[in-house]
Amino acid sequence: MSEQRTEACAALMRQARAIVDANGTGEAALEQLKGLLVGLANRGEALFPPGDFAMPDAQGRNHILAVEDNDGMGLYLTIGLPGKEAAPHDHGIWCVNAAISGREVNKFYRLTDGASRDRYSAIEEIGEAMVEPGQGMAMTDHTIHATEVLGDVPAIGLALYGYALARFPAVVWYHSEFASARACVSRRAEAA
Repeated sequence: MSEQRTEACAALMRQARAIVDANGTGEAALEQLKGLLVGLANRGEALFPPGDFAMPDAQGRNHILAVEDNDGMGLYLTIGLPGKEAAPHDHGIWCVNAAISGREVNKFYRLTDGASRDRYSAIEEIGEAMVEPGQGMAMTDHTIHATEVLGDVPAIGLALYGYALARFPAVVWYHSEFASARACVSRRAEAA
């Protein structure tokens, strides 16, 4: 099982690299990547049996499936427990998600004021996408989104990022109730 999974993930990474090298990371290219990822996720328990991946101790967990060398992309199996939420944030890099099981809603925002005064930030919701079996979502660089796992089963899926998680740029979290934003330290310096 593990060998088949490793081969399938490596094949996806090769295809993803070819798409990015030929087309960049605009919306059209990310839609192609989403199609690839949904196809892999649709192979579900045949490649990703739940017993092969530890459940989270808290709300969520990421399992590394494949990471490119030389500051490249990272592919992960993600697990979010029912009710897991993430406030609006921008992780500074593109991302494509696809579900194996469960449901996670992604709400998207736009920045309406991020510079009128120090540490002030205003965002407004502009749409949403449901990530569930057969459905995925793609986000370009600097998309602001929030997530919530719906229902009473874990959301298990695949996530492909422009960088490995260990090399993420600074994540910016938006707190609309306080009209503020805060940036976490970039992991890129630590990974160098």
